[in-house]
Amino acid sequence: MNAVLAAAVVLTAALALGALLLLRTRLLARRTTASAYFAAAVACAVLAGAWGGPLLPGDAGGAGPVSAGPLLGSLGMGGAQVPVLVVPNRPGYNLVGVAAPEASAGTDRERLVRGGRRPGSALTWVPVELPAGPGRVWVSAGGSLAPLAVDTGRAGGRAAPAGLSGADGPECASAAAGAVLGGSAEPPAGCPADALAEADAAALRETVGFLAGRGTRALALVEDDSPRGRAAAAQVRGAAARAGIAVGRPDSTRRPLVVTSGWAGADTAVRDVEAGRAVAEGTYLAPWLLSAPLLSPSAGQLIPLRYAPNGPAAVEYAAALGARLPGEVPTAAGYEAWRAARGSAGPAPAKLYAAAVLYVPGSGGPAAGGGHHHTESASWLPSGMIVPVAGLGTTP
Repeated sequence: MNAVLAAAVVLTAALALGALLLLRTRLLARRTTASAYFAAAVACAVLAGAWGGPLLPGDAGGAGPVSAGPLLGSLGMGGAQVPVLVVPNRPGYNLVGVAAPEASAGTDRERLVRGGRRPGSALTWVPVELPAGPGRVWVSAGGSLAPLAVDTGRAGGRAAPAGLSGADGPECASAAAGAVLGGSAEPPAGCPADALAEADAAALRETVGFLAGRGTRALALVEDDSPRGRAAAAQVRGAAARAGIAVGRPDSTRRPLVVTSGWAGADTAVRDVEAGRAVAEGTYLAPWLLSAPLLSPSAGQLIPLRYAPNGPAAVEYAAALGARLPGEVPTAAGYEAWRAARGSAGPAPAKLYAAAVLYVPGSGGPAAGGGHHHTESASWLPSGMIVPVAGLGTTP
């Protein structure tokens, strides 16, 4: 584009110089010659103006696009490549995910913010405020420091979704990463916890129906205050009321436990069951809670899904994640966003899956390290399997 602009400017200047020379020889007094020169000069001026005038939003060569999108990058640190995820890569609040323990990040290399692990993810997450336009995010990990080039675009575009800064932030970032892997360059318009998808609502109703068919007369419910969490809890309570099932809070009573919260609430719930602080006759997780750190604790997890985690599409997504963001685990949010970006999402009959974790004697189990796994080849459940146990039978 810059080459075209330069050529147009040079050609216009040449025509002007030619006109001055021809005026001195009085050739431009001829009408045909003057008309030809006039037309050529106008054409060059229009071309130069079109390419060199004020840039419209998104034009290259200006102050950056109005709306940048999530960034998946990699930094050479300590002799290894460390993947880094920046979401939404827009001016203002951002979440920076680093595939390394005890990482820090920030825009000032002398004042970095210490990151931390968050439930449902294997990355270290750091909140960072980014200015508009091109810049750098400094990342520290493993005793090394390196800058990641970013371009957040111009101020005034789409800001970060509100849910990104809350408890469901890593799930929101995982969905953004899945969309990028699927080929989308758009900044996220919202977070998965902003609303309850009808497919997930139907899966929850079918799960309650499955429990009713097994003679369940009471269940415990773990929920949260997100829009999705409130809507999901209402679906569970409604289906339970129609089936004559009482709904209460987790306690020492042995009954099925249904979890409709986000990653943070689910992490607490499964660890409470594993530690004996709560009793559950099976822990039934909502579909969006498919993430290895939430399946690893020994809590009898079951989850309704409309896809097989070992199916071709799910394996393809996990492989793409492992190639671009090694160290992070596949998630339901990431997979759904990946499918949507590729235009391959669609309803399918739901099945109830169980998480079966294989413990190696002396290893402390997969949850010993907090449920975080760092492997080159991403797996839905490292050291375990996710197997179908029952059909729920309907589509939304």
